Parts: sequence; structure tokens; C-alpha cells
Amino acid sequence: MKINEIGGEFALIDRLARTSPTNHKDLFKGIGDDAAVIRGFFPNQESLLVTTDMLVDNRHFRRDWATAHQIGSKAITCNASDIAAMGGTPTFLFVSIALTENTLVAWMDDLYKGMSEVCRQYGIVLAGGDTTKADSLSISITLLGRVAPQNLCLRSQARPDDLLCVTGPLGGSAAGLTFLTMGQNPPERIRAKHFMPGCRLDVSPAIAPLAGAMIDISDGLAAEVNHICNQSGTGAKIFAEKIPIDAFVQKAAALSGKTPIAYALSGGEDFELLFSISPMNWRQLGEKGVETFVVGRVTESGSGRVLVSPEGDHVPLTGGYNHFA
Repeated sequence: MKINEIGGEFALIDRLARTSPTNHKDLFKGIGDDAAVIRGFFPNQESLLVTTDMLVDNRHFRRDWATAHQIGSKAITCNASDIAAMGGTPTFLFVSIALTENTLVAWMDDLYKGMSEVCRQYGIVLAGGDTTKADSLSISITLLGRVAPQNLCLRSQARPDDLLCVTGPLGGSAAGLTFLTMGQNPPERIRAKHFMPGCRLDVSPAIAPLAGAMIDISDGLAAEVNHICNQSGTGAKIFAEKIPIDAFVQKAAALSGKTPIAYALSGGEDFELLFSISPMNWRQLGEKGVETFVVGRVTESGSGRVLVSPEGDHVPLTGGYNHFA
């Protein structure tokens, strides 16, 4: 049986988790969130956060499109985004790399310059890793962080009648990818969104104490809403006309034949935050000067997860990136 025949990446993760030891008295949250949460490491009740991600040449990046500096920057950013989604602060970084025989020292120097820039920006310290030789190049990042109890946001904390909000426009990174795959040079801003995205550690400390569930948008809005609903045991209603969409998506959609909304729902790698929050707390967040966009509402589980069109039609909320599916 092939992996796509059991439902792809997330079905495989569930299957493997059932056969592995996943319980420990200090493991507060393991598989199923943006980072694992381990208690007992700090005397002030903070928890340790651990996230890991692997980037593979010609799958997550292409060296004929992106510089080593850009690849290094993005490798750290996507992990820092996971820590932001948990309401935490990133701390220590471990980098393991499989290198091909023809990898140049200058390319590695540039890769680590990109990593170092992001590390300095977010106060991250490189603490170790591993290097080996392989037939294809891959980069594995493990990032640690810490989070105070009042700031910890889990995907399981959404409640019916919460608002669902995002921190910025969606679809920009996928739009950049469309330009590239169509053989066109992306506009500079959209090129930056794809090759050197930021993460929302600038606003997550303000959001976390007021939010319920939170997740970063790495696989598209639809996938992330469904992840929150799965963990929280809820439904969701998303309003298409309320989703903020990057200005360049319209041009990319004209090239690809996709609809602009498809870029927001399934494009991925925006690294904005999606979070649930009570209406009262959302108003309080606005008073702090944090700009967010209400895109929907959490509902009871029996109501399903739906996308509401501008005409009022309700369709199942599907989409998002899934390896192997």
C-alpha cells in the first residue's frame, strides 16, 4: 500500500504515532501541534518548545531559482514561525545538512550567512547539528523555544463562537512560485515573499495571551483551519470575501488559471498566523494596535467546516498542501 492510498502525509503521521511511545509525564503536548511542549525544564513554570523541519532540494527549494542566502534565511524563518504560533520565543538552533559531493564551500558560507541574519533578528543561537554526505542535498532544522503558561497557544483551544483571524494577506508566496514556474520574473516584493518570507514574531507576543488556538499558515488557510478544528473538536465557517489576499495574486491567477481564493486557501508558505479569539479579546487586541483580519468564526462540530461565497453559497472547506496526497 502506498502512502497516498492511506490519505497522505497526515494520515501517515497518525499511523506511525499509534505504534510509537508518545506519552511521558513531562510531555504536555507532542504530535499534532506546531511544536512539542515539554514541561519541567525551567524553574519559572515556562515550558520548552521543540520544532523540527526538513527541506529537500528540488522539493522545498531549487538552487537554480534561489540563492544559498535565501534558502538559509527561509529555513530558519519557517521554524521560527512554528515557535511564534505556540506563543513562544525561539532560543537555540540545531542544523543538520546532507551535502552532495559537488557542494561548494562558498555555497555553504552563503547558506549560513542567510541563517545567521534571521538568527540575529530573532535572538536565536546556533547550538549544534550534524553534516553528512548524500546523493541529494537536504537541510534539517531543529529549533528550541520557551513559552510562559499564559502565552501557550495550542491548536486544541478553539471554542464555538470564537472569531477566526489572520495576521496578514495570503497567497503571496504561492503567487511568486507561479511566476517562476511560468518562466516569468516575479515582481520584487512577491519574489521576496516567496524566497525570504518573514514570520510574525513581531505580533505573536501580543496575540498569544488573548487568543485561544493558534497555528502558522504554512500549508494554506484551508488546511490550517481544518487542523484547528480537528484538534479542538469544532466546526468553522470561513467567509471568502473577508480573506485578505495579496495584491499580486490576481496576476498570478491570470497566468495559472486558478482562482485568487485558491491561492489563499491552498497556496501555503505565507507564515502569517491564524488564531481563534473571543470577540471581547479581539477588541482588546485592536486597542493594542495589532492589525488582524477576521475571516470567519468557530462553530459547533456538527456544523462542519465550510467556505461561504460572496453569494452566500456554502461549500466544504478543502485544500492545502499535503505531501504524498
